[in-house]
Amino acid sequence: MKRLWIRIRLPLAVVALLVVTLAMARLFSGPEDTWIKNEQGEWIRHGYPSGPPPAQDYSEPVTYMVIPIFFLAAFAVPLFFLRFHKLHNRLNFDTASRDIKFFGYVSTALFLMGILTGAGLITEICMSGGGGDVSLLEFLVILSIGGFAGMCVILGALFFLLKRNCNDHYILEKSRREMLEILENFSSR
Repeated sequence: MKRLWIRIRLPLAVVALLVVTLAMARLFSGPEDTWIKNEQGEWIRHGYPSGPPPAQDYSEPVTYMVIPIFFLAAFAVPLFFLRFHKLHNRLNFDTASRDIKFFGYVSTALFLMGILTGAGLITEICMSGGGGDVSLLEFLVILSIGGFAGMCVILGALFFLLKRNCNDHYILEKSRREMLEILENFSSR
């Protein structure tokens, strides 16, 4: 039973991440019953909208397009790093150096994802003009994306510190083993 679990846990994790991503994308993709524009710029009924068509200069909120892409990227990035890291016995120096490289990749990716998400959010806020009423949903979306960007930057910094600590421990352990080997050579003479 344990072998079966070891074999199916990665595919199950991928399927679970895809289901969560699709559910979040559907949740934030906008209303189903609404008005949409065709190629000529005319409003066409989609489903059963509750109100009249919007004004001609109306544009959809950016959150309807950005949020699904954001969630897809947030759930897909960890899958990219699975190929760099495999669980091994930590007593081997080759696997320790591989772990140090993995922490370096993760720290760089998280830090850059946080910076790019924050820069994209600031760019989007600046491009929107900032002179309109912000609905509660838009405020919560902006707040959650900003929080995610901050969390990525903080986690990137923490993984960088973890990488540095692992590297220092690796160097100390290597030096200790070399000293023990030298002492054994002296004591055997």
